[in-house]
Amino acid sequence: MLTATPTDRDTGRGAARAPEPAPSQRRRFRGIQLGLRARATVAAALLGLAATALLSVISYSLVRSYLLSQRDAFTARQSYANARVVRDVLSSPNPDVGALLGSLRSEAGSFPLIRYEGQWFGSNVGTSEEQLPPSLRRAINEGQTARQRFVVNGQPYSAVAVDLRTADAVYVEVFPLDQLRRNLVAMALSLLAGSTITVLGAAGVGHWASRQVLSPVARVADAAESLAGGGLDTRLPPVRDPDLHRLVRSFNEMADAIQTRIEREARFASDVSHELRTPLAALAAASDVLVRRRDELSAPAQQAIDIMARQIQRFTAMVLDLLEISRIDAGMADVNLEAAPLGWLATKVVAAGDHHDAEVLIGEDDASARALIDRRRFERMLTNLLDNADRYGAAPVRVRLDLAPDELRLHVDDAGPGIPDEEQQVIFDRFTRGSTATNTSGTGLGLALVREHAKLHGGTLEVDRSPEGGARFTLTFPRVAA
Repeated sequence: MLTATPTDRDTGRGAARAPEPAPSQRRRFRGIQLGLRARATVAAALLGLAATALLSVISYSLVRSYLLSQRDAFTARQSYANARVVRDVLSSPNPDVGALLGSLRSEAGSFPLIRYEGQWFGSNVGTSEEQLPPSLRRAINEGQTARQRFVVNGQPYSAVAVDLRTADAVYVEVFPLDQLRRNLVAMALSLLAGSTITVLGAAGVGHWASRQVLSPVARVADAAESLAGGGLDTRLPPVRDPDLHRLVRSFNEMADAIQTRIEREARFASDVSHELRTPLAALAAASDVLVRRRDELSAPAQQAIDIMARQIQRFTAMVLDLLEISRIDAGMADVNLEAAPLGWLATKVVAAGDHHDAEVLIGEDDASARALIDRRRFERMLTNLLDNADRYGAAPVRVRLDLAPDELRLHVDDAGPGIPDEEQQVIFDRFTRGSTATNTSGTGLGLALVREHAKLHGGTLEVDRSPEGGARFTLTFPRVAA
């Protein structure tokens, strides 16, 4: 059996998305599409239905033919035996036809008819030649010995007519076929019930077989999802099945290659960021010296120093952000979680920072709601969102807390141009800015870093439109008891 063994380590890497189908392909697949398991089940059921239907039809036809032939043979023997008796009696002087009809041996439900010297005689009241079908009466009038099945008042019968030329008579005996019909109906219902059970059994076998076949594929899919979600240690255990061994080996080799490459890239980014800190610190110190003595320089030199100081500051912020992200990617981020009042912390961060114009809409009761928070990282997240609102949005900027039974939602709203719907997912990618952004002083890593911090807290970061029409960034954290 194949089982995925996911890891707790999260690199924050997203799964690669398959390309969207072309419009013509989307139109082609608008109909209901059955899964592979459902198709296998339906195919097995249809195969069982076809097989049982064929066998049932053949069995019913053979049995029906056999029973009818047996019934015809019996009626012929009985009719010929009684016809001989009728011929002998009618050949004697002054025969009593009524007594003759009463003396004939016949099965229950049957009745004999005799045409003697042009006149018809019946054994029971209400039985006459009018009950015989016209085709049989024509054959009798033509002097033929005939046999025919017919229905009278919904009841099936079989009649045998024997021409007795020597006695100037015709003997007809009518036999009921109702018992034979009931037997055939009972057999048809039995075959239908057996076919239904067989079809259901075939569908069950098909479902079970498809499940057994697709279970390893489902486990591989689960492992692939875990790997794409950041579980780089996810592997499939070895299997003895020779048909699955190659699949397991190939998947594990692919996972090894992906893990090695991502870890190498993370280490490279971390090493580069770490190595850049020393020369950047030296550049920043030299820049500070030049800034302090800028008044001694010419106007063009002062302008160049200001540009250099801003770019060095921006470069330093970007390197620090890259270093933080690389640590998270490498699984080396230190997270110190504690149950802290989220609203109170948010109010404190806004008051202590450079965002005094931001409105804090958090009630006194809501401010005590707690979540597991790393205070340093939470301050970094909220500061980044406020900086983003100041840089790309417009006043007023509001911070609001919404409470839910299982989570806390912290909203940061602005009244800027907002983020188009088609960009609300890619805006969290690294080095990505929205199409409406005109301020390019940022590094393009702030939102990506906030989302990574949120994942470390077991939370999420989402974007939507604010009531003022701007952007609303929502941080969601699991709620804990006070």
